[in-house]
Amino acid sequence: MKSTLLVPPGAAGQQDAAPAAAGTCRYPGCGHPARTRAGDGPGAPPRYCGRTVAEDRGEHGTAEVTHTALTAFRRRQELTGADPGSDDGRPLTTAITRAAAIRDDVLAAITRLSAQLDGALAQLGAVAGQLAAASPEAAEAQAEAVRAETAAGLEAARADLAAQAARAHAHQAEAAEARAAAAQAARADAEARAAAADDDRAATLQQAGQVRADAAGQVAQAQAEAQAQVTAARAERDTALAAAAAASARDQAARDQLAQLRDDHGRHAAALAAARQAQLGALEETITGLRARLQRTEADADADRQHLTARLHETATRQDATRQDGARKAAAP
Repeated sequence: MKSTLLVPPGAAGQQDAAPAAAGTCRYPGCGHPARTRAGDGPGAPPRYCGRTVAEDRGEHGTAEVTHTALTAFRRRQELTGADPGSDDGRPLTTAITRAAAIRDDVLAAITRLSAQLDGALAQLGAVAGQLAAASPEAAEAQAEAVRAETAAGLEAARADLAAQAARAHAHQAEAAEARAAAAQAARADAEARAAAADDDRAATLQQAGQVRADAAGQVAQAQAEAQAQVTAARAERDTALAAAAAASARDQAARDQLAQLRDDHGRHAAALAAARQAQLGALEETITGLRARLQRTEADADADRQHLTARLHETATRQDATRQDGARKAAAP
């Protein structure tokens, strides 16, 4: 049921200062009769009218408020200067929000670490494929670079993992402290509401018990979630360590393969040197034979040249003698 009663803030404080008449609503500034109780059961009679009233909130305008024990408690806090909309009224919700943010940060860090490990493993696989086709010198240089990069990646992964574990422990301690503070604040709030609502003690105690039960359930749920996050982080850490061990094993296998390549290269180099030496010996023998043949050929050529020279000289001598004989015959009478 609604009405259009406007209650000024000053008038509300003045009216609340006076004790309410019997059967009148105990909401500050309300003069309506309290609602009637259904049946003749035990317990205190209702002290609030349950009406929804348009209430003047000063510079904030008007707001429709239902007159109950809870809204009366909040209105009394406003009249005494407290801020009913601050987080102090809901400390458990703040703690749960903080725990969820911590959980998201830890999950994001674990995702980044997994991506880094996957990238390192992919690079190691590519290097292993390149080592099979590379020359010994290139394989040695690349293996050295891969070892340095792998060592740096492992150190970074270990440092990141240690930082994540430290942050997880710190976040867990902070969440536990926040949960304890939230539970303490919730208990204090429930006790304050029970003290403020002394005119409706039975309903207030029941509400406080419900609040404590909800707080305990939420605290237990937050603790379970935090434990699950810590367990997941430890599992991720074990996986990362196993991947690092596998990477170290692959690196050792690459070093063994490089040593085998070096041995094979040494054997091949020795065989090539022996073959080259044998070829050089054969070439030297061939060159020696060719030189001997060349010397014999040159000697034969010199003999032929001398023989030709002698024959030419003899022929020239004969020709001169023949010319002289012809000249003498021509000159004879």
